Amino acid sequence: MQNKVTHKFSTCQWPYGDPQEKDFYFCGAKPLDSKPYCQEHCQVAYIDEKELKRQKDAIKHKKIAA
Repeated sequence: MQNKVTHKFSTCQWPYGDPQEKDFYFCGAKPLDSKPYCQEHCQVAYIDEKELKRQKDAIKHKKIAA
């Protein structure tokens, strides 16, 4: 049986800076449901596998056509 730990965050947990420095902070924006990040940072943090495959296929076809 697999244990799944879920956390609910009230603010975006995207880090800025070095955690060992005084000026370190988190984004603080409203996170998307069941995600630790806001919409902007989710777009950076999560990769759409279908889109990634499309991009790789497009590059492959360009190389073949060249």
